[in-house]
Amino acid sequence: MEKITKIEDVEVKGKVIKVELTYYYDKDNDLLYDDIELGNYNLRRIRNAYRKETGLLTDDEIKEIRGKYFLNQRNFALLLGFGEVTITRYESKSIQEKAHDDIIRKASDPNTFLEYVEKNKDAYLKYNSLDTYNVLLTTIKNMISNNFKDSGNIAYDSEKFHAAISYILSKMKSVKKTKLVKYLWYADFYSYKKYNHSITGLTYVHNHYGAYPLGLNDKLSNNAITIIDNYCDANDSYEYIITSCNSKVELSKEEKEIIDTVLEKLGKYNTKELVEYMHKEDAYLHTNQNEIISYDYAKTLSIW
Repeated sequence: MEKITKIEDVEVKGKVIKVELTYYYDKDNDLLYDDIELGNYNLRRIRNAYRKETGLLTDDEIKEIRGKYFLNQRNFALLLGFGEVTITRYESKSIQEKAHDDIIRKASDPNTFLEYVEKNKDAYLKYNSLDTYNVLLTTIKNMISNNFKDSGNIAYDSEKFHAAISYILSKMKSVKKTKLVKYLWYADFYSYKKYNHSITGLTYVHNHYGAYPLGLNDKLSNNAITIIDNYCDANDSYEYIITSCNSKVELSKEEKEIIDTVLEKLGKYNTKELVEYMHKEDAYLHTNQNEIISYDYAKTLSIW
C-alpha cells in the first residue's frame, strides 16, 4: 500500500485554507483512506496550517519556547497563568486563542517570562518544591545575563546533544536512559575540566540517581531519538532504552576522545554500579536534592 499526498481545501474556524494531506492509496479499488496514526498526522497539519495562516505559533514553536526553560507542559501552563492542561491541549489537539498565543510568544523573552514566574509562583508551588522553583529562577536569570556557567560555559546545543548520543550508540547497540545520563555527565564535566567548556551545554541537577540534566524528558521526546520501554518483572517497573539517534552534526575529534575515555572507564559497570560510582563524586556528596551541580566540581572528578 503506497502513500500519496494531495492539497485540499479545509475549513477551520470559518476560514478555508489549503493543506497538504497524506493518505494511503488502495490502487485496486481507487480509494484513499487513513488510520488513527495518519489521521492524527493530518489533523496536526491542518491545525498548524491554520496557525501559520493566521499568525499563531505552531505546536512545535510552543514546545520550543517551553523547552527553553526545561519545563513540562503543566508547569509551563501554570507559570503562564493558564489552566494546568492548557499547554498539553495546544501541543496535541487544540488551536490556541490569540490572547494565549500572545502570552506564550512573550514568554520566549526570559525577561518577560521571569515576570510570569514571579507572578505565578504560588500556582507552581502547588505541585513543585521551593528548591525546583529556585533552580528555575537561577536558570532564567542566567539566560538574561548570558551566564552559561551552569551549562559549562556554552549554551545548550540540541544538535551536539544528539551527536553525543549518536556517538555513544555507535559504540553499543542501545543504552539505558540512566546509564546514558551518567555517560553524558562525565563527558561534559571531563570536557569542562580539559577544555573549559562542556560538549552539550546541559545543566545538571542533583537527583536521587545522581546528576540529571534539566529538561531531559523533553529533550529525549524528539523525532530524532528512538526509545523503547522495557518492562522489568523483578521490580515491576519500566526501563527506558535509547536505540537510535539521528544527528545533523558530528562531534569533533576531541569530543569523541572524551566520550571514548568515559566509555572505556565506565562502560564495564552495570546501571546500579554506575549510579553508586557517581554517588561517591564530590559533585553528588556536596550538593542537595534538585540543586544545580556546578561545573566547578569537574576539578575533583575521581577518575581523571
